[in-house]
Amino acid sequence: MARQTETGSQAASGTERTRSIGAGVQRAFLDHLAATGSVEAAAEAVAIAPLQAYAACRRDAGFAEGWRAALRVGYDRLEAMLIERTAAVLTGASSDPLETPDVLFALRLIERQREAEAPAVKRARAGAGAADKTDAAILKRLAMLSKRHAAEEARARRTQEGDDA
Repeated sequence: MARQTETGSQAASGTERTRSIGAGVQRAFLDHLAATGSVEAAAEAVAIAPLQAYAACRRDAGFAEGWRAALRVGYDRLEAMLIERTAAVLTGASSDPLETPDVLFALRLIERQREAEAPAVKRARAGAGAADKTDAAILKRLAMLSKRHAAEEARARRTQEGDDA
C-alpha cells in the first residue's frame, strides 16, 4: 500500500509528486489551521508540504469546505482577540494603543471576510424567498388541478348516471 504523505525532506526537495493526504492528517491539518490561521504552520504540524495541502484542497470538495470552515474559525478567533484587547484598554488593564498597524490590519481582514460572505448570505436569503414563491405557485397549481379533476369526475358521474337512466 502506498504511503499517504511525504516526509518533510521529500516534500521540501520536491522529489515525490504530491499525493492525497489521509482523513486523519486532513482533520489534524484543519484543526491546526483553525487554531493558527496559517497554512504553513498547519502543514508543518502534520508533516506535509503546504503545496500538498493546497493540492488536496483543489481535489477534495469536503476538505475544501473544511478548510473554509477552519478559516472562519480563525477569523472568529481574531475578532475575539481584538474584542479582548479593546476591553483591556477600555477597562484600564492595558495601556497599549488600540490603533496600531497590526490591529488595523486585523480589522481590515475581518471586514474583507464579512464582505466576501455577505453576497452568499444575500443569495441564500433571495433563494429562500424564491423558494417560497415557487412553493406557493406549485401549491396553487396543484389546487387548480385538483378542482379540475373533481369537476371532470363529477361530469363523468353525471354522464354515467344519464346513460344508466
